[in-house]
Amino acid sequence: MQKLTKKQKIKSKKDILLLLKTCNKVSYSSFNIFYKVNNLNDDRLAVLVSRKIGNAVKRNKIKRITREVFRKEIKRNPPFIDILIQIRPGIKIYNKNEYEICLREWIKESKTN
Repeated sequence: MQKLTKKQKIKSKKDILLLLKTCNKVSYSSFNIFYKVNNLNDDRLAVLVSRKIGNAVKRNKIKRITREVFRKEIKRNPPFIDILIQIRPGIKIYNKNEYEICLREWIKESKTN
């Protein structure tokens, strides 16, 4: 299992708040996707999972699934985008196929447009 590089992660609070203020939003039943085009040479990802979601095991599992889908599906070609995924309370991680499929489809669609 490969990790995301430092360039592929959005870590700073300033970047996350800027992304939330100046972005496009797509809503699904169990998560929201905030995204915008960046001027960097890489796609970047941030995952927000509240403690309301569940215990640490469940929260970390959601983050691992999200990072893995991002790593596999993202193609390193323009336009480069910043993606912030906000998980909503009530997500059923046991039905992870639905979450993965929605995420994969959105990433493919966003990179082709």
